Amino acid sequence: MTATTPAPTTIDRAALAREVLAAIDRERDAILGVADTIHARPELAMEEHFAAGLLADTAERYGYAVERGVGGLETAFRARRRGAGDGPTVALLAEYDALPGLGHACGHNLIAGSTLAAAVGLAAVLDRLPGEVQFVGTPAEEAKGGKVLMVDAGVFDGVDAALSSHHAGDATHVAVDPPQGTCLAVSHVRFAYHGKTAHAASDPHEGINALNAVIHLFVGLDALRQHVTPDVRIHGIITDGGQAPNIVPEFAAADFYFRAASREGVADVLARGVRVAEGAAAMTGATLEVTHPTPAYDDVRPNYALGRLLRGKLDAAGLEERDPQGRRSQNGPGPYSTDLGNVSRRVPTATISFAISETPIRGHSVEVVEGSISALGRENALRTGKALALAAVDLLADPTHLAEARTEFDG
Repeated sequence: MTATTPAPTTIDRAALAREVLAAIDRERDAILGVADTIHARPELAMEEHFAAGLLADTAERYGYAVERGVGGLETAFRARRRGAGDGPTVALLAEYDALPGLGHACGHNLIAGSTLAAAVGLAAVLDRLPGEVQFVGTPAEEAKGGKVLMVDAGVFDGVDAALSSHHAGDATHVAVDPPQGTCLAVSHVRFAYHGKTAHAASDPHEGINALNAVIHLFVGLDALRQHVTPDVRIHGIITDGGQAPNIVPEFAAADFYFRAASREGVADVLARGVRVAEGAAAMTGATLEVTHPTPAYDDVRPNYALGRLLRGKLDAAGLEERDPQGRRSQNGPGPYSTDLGNVSRRVPTATISFAISETPIRGHSVEVVEGSISALGRENALRTGKALALAAVDLLADPTHLAEARTEFDG
C-alpha cells in the first residue's frame, strides 16, 4: 500500500468540501452530458470503445493523466491525478458496458457519471491534499469480468481504497453492517458434449447423441437444485443442439452459471454439477469437455468502515437515504453477482446504491433503461458523485479513516 503521511493541520476540510460541491454543480451539464451520451450509444462488454474514449478524454480535460488499455484490456483506462504530496491512493471505479438487446438496463451510464462527478469535484481541491486520486474505467462487468482481469494484472496494486456506485431501483442506501452489501459469487461454466453423427432414421444405432447428454445434464441439475442451500442458484441455456432432426447431433453444449454466497460455496456446488455432467456423458457415451468462458466473480465483501464514512456524506450531498423494500436490512446476500467482488477482496471497497425510480422496478429491464436517463436517476447520480468525493477528501486528509478501513479489511 502507498505510504500515508499525517494530514497537515492547515487542511480545512469544510472549505474543501464546499469547493468540491461547487465544482460538481458548476460542471453538472458536462458530467450529465457524458452519462447521457453513453446511454444513447450502448456498447457490449469489451466493445466499449466510444464510452471508454469519452470518459478518458473528459478526465484529461480536468487535469488527469490517462493511461489507456490498462491491464491489457483495450476498453479499460486509468486516469491519475496527484495531490500536494505523498499520501494514500483512492480509486473511483466507473462501469459503462450495456446488456445485449436492452442497452443500459443496469444503469452503468450512471455509474460512470457518478464517479466522473467525484473525479471532477476532487480535481478542484487536490492541490491542497496529499495522495492520489485514480478514476478507473472498468469494462465488461456484465460479461467477461473486466475487473477480475484488471485485478489479476495488478491494476489495483497500491490502491488504498476503492469507491463506486450502482443504481438500486427505488432505494438509496449504503452498507454499514453485515450482511448488508454482500452478494453471490458466480462461476460461468460451459459443458460441451462430443458424440458421433448418424442418420437419425436409418442407422441411429451408429450414432452417439450429444444432445441427449445435454438433456440429461439439465434433468440432473434440476434434481441437484432440490439438495442445495437456499443461497445457491443454478441456471443455464442450450447454446448448441444439433443441425437437423434427421442427423444424430455429434455436438451439443450448454452454458451455466453456478452461484452461491461465497466463492468457496460456488466451488462446492460446481464440483457437484460437474459430477452430474460426467454422469450425463456416461449415460450417453458422449465425451464431456468442461471450460470456463469468463473469470469467476467473487462475492462482494463490503468494507463497513468505508460504508459508514460514505453514509455520513449523504446529507451534505443532498442524497436522501430510502429503503422501501428493506434491502439494507437484508438477512442474506443480494441475489446478484458483480466483478466488484474481486476488487473487494484485494482492497477495501465501498459502494453507494442510489434510486433511479420512485417505484420498484425489475433489474435488467426496460424500466432500468428508462430510469437511467430519468431526471431522478441523473440527479441522484450527480449527488452520489458528491458523496463519493466528500468521502475521498476525508480519506486523503485524515489517515485515521483508512486505518480503520484497513483494520477491518485485515481482520
